[in-house]
Amino acid sequence: MISINTAKRLVKRALLANITTNKSDLAITPLISGKHGIGKSAIVKSISKELGGVCLTIEGGTLKEGEITGLPYQYDTGDGHVAFRFLPYYVVERIQETEKRLFERAHPMISSNDSNTLLDEALAGDVNRYAMNDISSEEKIRLLTSGEIVPVIVFIDEINRTENTVYKELMNILLTRTVNGYRFPWWVFFVGAMNPSTQNSIYATNEMDPAQLDRFLKLKVTSSTGEWLRYGKQEGVSPSILRFIKEHPKCLSETSAELEDEEKPTPSPRGWDMVDTILSSEPLLRAFFTDAENAERTVAKDMKTLVASKLGPTVATMYFASLVEEVPALTAEQILGLDKRQLEIASTVKGMSVAKRVQSCDSVLTYLTDNIEFLMLNKAGFEKIKLRLSAFVASLDPSTKLLFAQKIAATTTSDGNNLIEFIFDIFERDLIEMLDLSDEIRAQIEAS
Repeated sequence: MISINTAKRLVKRALLANITTNKSDLAITPLISGKHGIGKSAIVKSISKELGGVCLTIEGGTLKEGEITGLPYQYDTGDGHVAFRFLPYYVVERIQETEKRLFERAHPMISSNDSNTLLDEALAGDVNRYAMNDISSEEKIRLLTSGEIVPVIVFIDEINRTENTVYKELMNILLTRTVNGYRFPWWVFFVGAMNPSTQNSIYATNEMDPAQLDRFLKLKVTSSTGEWLRYGKQEGVSPSILRFIKEHPKCLSETSAELEDEEKPTPSPRGWDMVDTILSSEPLLRAFFTDAENAERTVAKDMKTLVASKLGPTVATMYFASLVEEVPALTAEQILGLDKRQLEIASTVKGMSVAKRVQSCDSVLTYLTDNIEFLMLNKAGFEKIKLRLSAFVASLDPSTKLLFAQKIAATTTSDGNNLIEFIFDIFERDLIEMLDLSDEIRAQIEAS
């Protein structure tokens, strides 16, 4: 779980990462998940204020069908033409006017009255004809930091507490960044918020399927007593209330399991793409953060939290550990002697971290699961492979060795055979030594 202040910084990093990448069809859309009343909307409004922007809040739980994308209506443009608009026009129209102003400033020659033909050619295309989404990341950052562009954050609250038809409309806006065919420009950011959604949840919510959820960066936010006390003091909350919460921190917020979000993040190719964008964007975006927020320790913690929120804590830990480890994991081919480069296994394994040893074991396990029946066709070759595997197992520490044996014992090959039956003799002595057996029984087992 992430505290409110940390969540604000993480959401800001995730949103701004969008302006540093040219990856097509990749949008990083934060989805804030947390109990009611903990300050999800305050996070987004605070970010908007820091960026000198505008926050447009859409209360998903109160919408009816057609209210967000709206119904088309006819209006006079003032020059003898009739056009159509879609609600909410007051949102889209303001954004379109800013797009036009920026376009004309960037193209002063073709926007003059004497060059209408050139202007028409430049603006030929879809509804988003004034868009300047193809400018460089450096120029986008300059326009935001200079104040020439006022960023807009569209915040859709309680997205999973809506009618089904409204839910589909909101999801379409969040995921495609379009409304009725109009694609929003790069300086319009989107954030969603939801109440915890699980089978045990007491909230009346729509369930997100894994494919939808994979398109978001979900951040699970919780309340922090220390943070709330500092907030309360700044906002002039009664000293008696502050004193009571300090003495009884459990009274700040309900902590029942039915109010928690138990959904766990999992890795995916799209998730890794988002992670790559977030990690590579950090050095470019330091102008948007304070010195304290740019401190090495804070940045490292934020990056680990963002990666864990998208890929899961286990994968995140493995990834960041791999960045500092000098000795990489071994491949199955290297361990089994199938690689042309013959390594000295014992000394190599000794220099590995435990995580890399386990990763090497998993590589061997996967390879043998898919290929052991084929390898056994060459008896002489298979005996050499077993000797190499035996040397690898002997070089492992006891805990990793036992874990490896347990995984092998629980694995079935591609042809439906128990893997341990083919290589039990490699682990037999180690397993016997691990068991608390009498000398007589030990001798009988070894004799058999």
